[in-house]
Amino acid sequence: MTGQISDTIIYKGENYDLIGIKGELISPKKFGMSTKVYSTGCWRGFYATYEITEAGLRLRTLTLSEKDNKYQPINNIRPEKGTWGEATYNNLDVNVPFSGTIRLAKDFIWELYIHMGYQKPTAFKTVYEITLEDGRVVKLQDKSKEMEEKRGAFKKAYETDGRTIADAFSLNMELE
Repeated sequence: MTGQISDTIIYKGENYDLIGIKGELISPKKFGMSTKVYSTGCWRGFYATYEITEAGLRLRTLTLSEKDNKYQPINNIRPEKGTWGEATYNNLDVNVPFSGTIRLAKDFIWELYIHMGYQKPTAFKTVYEITLEDGRVVKLQDKSKEMEEKRGAFKKAYETDGRTIADAFSLNMELE
């Protein structure tokens, strides 16, 4: 198995990995497409880039491997085909009326890399939790100090206590 490609969230002009979520973001099903695995780094078959703007949460790019190779236009935009059978929709501006909480992180500490699933917040120097209602920010919490105090906890548990594969692949906000 391989570490998974995270969704990216652009917040205040900076890129963050989406490493936790309470709620549900857009999936290719919203656009009439089903996905398939296209690499060991993308078991769910897609990944996206979102941006938090004054107008709300926006979908900017979507890369996926469509199960039947039937790529549908998204807002009249056709995808560019990639080398592994995937396709990428660029320059999207799709409103995402998400209500829930997302955990964003940047400044990854490579010594804490887990070669399976999604990386956890204790492996990053900068961690934020953002609560949104209808795509708009209503609460921002800086969790960087808290995660620093727990630095490497998930990796240690994964290596010594036999944390499950399901935990590694989960974006559950309770996992640190």
